[in-house]
Amino acid sequence: LIPGFGSYFSEQRRRDDDLAMRRYLVERLQGSKKLLQSFALPFVETANFDAIKGAEALRSQMELMQSKLRAATEGYSSWFESNRIDETKLKEVVDLDRDLVGFIDKLDSLISTLDTVKPDFAEVTSTLVRFKERFSRRKDILAK
Repeated sequence: LIPGFGSYFSEQRRRDDDLAMRRYLVERLQGSKKLLQSFALPFVETANFDAIKGAEALRSQMELMQSKLRAATEGYSSWFESNRIDETKLKEVVDLDRDLVGFIDKLDSLISTLDTVKPDFAEVTSTLVRFKERFSRRKDILAK
């Protein structure tokens, strides 16, 4: 038996879970971007520049969120780190990450129901803004 190894193993598992969740969120956003791109293709064919502009703004916001997810502070502390993240904070981060999956589900649903002639991107944009705000809470939780 190695003293402290059990807690190290548990922390390693949390590190892996955190990374897996963030990768999953990045993949889901990639799927949302593909859905948006397939939806926006007819706008190019019909030269609907307003719709192209709206779809591109959403796509770039999704891409920014993917980058933020990839670069996010990990929801754990290393074995040797003096400033350790407690279990309560870790649970908050995990719950927050799971909530983010719901936002992506809503994004996909909203994109799927957009009007193909004159789309109104307001609700999709609003959902993406709420996703970003919710994600920014992660940093606040870890900084407490």
